[in-house]
Amino acid sequence: MMPRTLFLLVALAVAVPASAQQPPSDFGSVSITVRPTTAEVVIDGDRWVSPDLSVPLVVQLIPGRHLIEVRAAGYRPFSTQLDVHRGESTPLNVSLSAGYRPPDFGAPPPPSQPPGPIRQISAKPSEDGWVFTTDVKIAELNHRTTGFLGFNGGMVFAGQVMIGAGGYFQLDDYPSEQMAYGGLVAEYRLFHDSPVGVTLHGLVGWGATAVPLYGHDHGHGGYDYYGGCGYNYGYYYGCPYDGFFIGEPEVQVAARIGRSVRLVGGIGYRFTSSDFYNLNGVSGTISVQFGK
Repeated sequence: MMPRTLFLLVALAVAVPASAQQPPSDFGSVSITVRPTTAEVVIDGDRWVSPDLSVPLVVQLIPGRHLIEVRAAGYRPFSTQLDVHRGESTPLNVSLSAGYRPPDFGAPPPPSQPPGPIRQISAKPSEDGWVFTTDVKIAELNHRTTGFLGFNGGMVFAGQVMIGAGGYFQLDDYPSEQMAYGGLVAEYRLFHDSPVGVTLHGLVGWGATAVPLYGHDHGHGGYDYYGGCGYNYGYYYGCPYDGFFIGEPEVQVAARIGRSVRLVGGIGYRFTSSDFYNLNGVSGTISVQFGK
């Protein structure tokens, strides 16, 4: 009887293969480690809590893609989509950044990305525009000092280059000459964004001055012209005008005293083509500039 029972036991052992295993699991798993450990883990909308905060949270999930969210008060939330594979464990380590303040109650949540192209809501004001300047010049003219009053103005481009026109006339009523001139004005501004800048300024144009002539009547219709105006004791005086080309470069210092106002001081030299008087000379400028 014993040998027959032993035979049956041996037969059953052979019938079950030694290499037989359990069928593969229908699930995969995800192992989640979070910082801080008190953070809340939500998978596909369901909240999961670990009984032991010192070890990773291991959750069995069906194979496929799952949405995993981690959030905690005072920290920026985290979310990701994770692919889970059958019979495999996928690790996920999340460390939240501190400093997040949730929106006020009822306010829409901030978008994760801009809804469209970024638009510029502010721009630097244009540096193009008009400028007008009133000038007072103290100048050397015919070996003496005199004054001129005038103006110039024009269009400023990029806050640096000005192109326009200007004109000046002599202030005193000196008997030997009266001078006026004008023409094209241009300037280039250095350090135009600074409170104090340097300007290279210039005028090129046309001018005229009274040139007195006088003559002595020799009694036979001839006159010797010397200079002067009027008639006195046999002298006949005339006052024709002398026209000439003029160029007047200047170096100026401009100080901004308001948003659209500058106080300007400069020094320059006047070149002319006059043949009658010495109209060339040094000039100093004090002016107020309005605009760009």
